[in-house]
Amino acid sequence: MGNLRTIKKDVDFLVNEVIADCYLHLHFHAGKSDEAVEGILLEAVNLRNSLFERINSQPEKKAKQHYAAISKDLLEGVDGLFRKMSQLTK
Repeated sequence: MGNLRTIKKDVDFLVNEVIADCYLHLHFHAGKSDEAVEGILLEAVNLRNSLFERINSQPEKKAKQHYAAISKDLLEGVDGLFRKMSQLTK
């Protein structure tokens, strides 16, 4: 586990990659699946916001486990969003 700044940067970076992928899909496949991509964008923003809320609410005890769970949820959430995007491009 790194410091909070590093965790927040990781969240921003990974979620921004999903968002960039969505916008690229919208640009290159205009009109094909716009509503589905918009749903993925909304999920990405909600994932970022929920993770930041969890990061900013520091626990009194077991901080290491708290931030490890956040990191795990980040990776699983972003992976799920990328899987949804890859299903749209097939």
